[in-house]
Amino acid sequence: MNWEVTVSVDSALYPLGVVQRVSYALAPTLTVQIRQTENQIHLDAFPTLLIGGAGAVLSKQEARETILCNLNDFALRERIRNETSGLREILANAALRGAGM
Repeated sequence: MNWEVTVSVDSALYPLGVVQRVSYALAPTLTVQIRQTENQIHLDAFPTLLIGGAGAVLSKQEARETILCNLNDFALRERIRNETSGLREILANAALRGAGM
């Protein structure tokens, strides 16, 4: 497979940290280069070459859909992490107190 796909997203909706986690998660299937402009982040992706020279089994459209799905997944995870950070601290403090620390 010899193709490249570019997915561009608004950096306010998908912060760089989210895009980097997506790139890392997709590394076994896609090689992703991240570029950033003023308010856009661009993911240039192509199939990862596996050991033995076999390419990933994805079409250009499947790659685009996989990237978008993972962007939404990781953005939602980040939002949940931010919204529950106070609760996690309360639970950790309660656990430490319960353990006698």
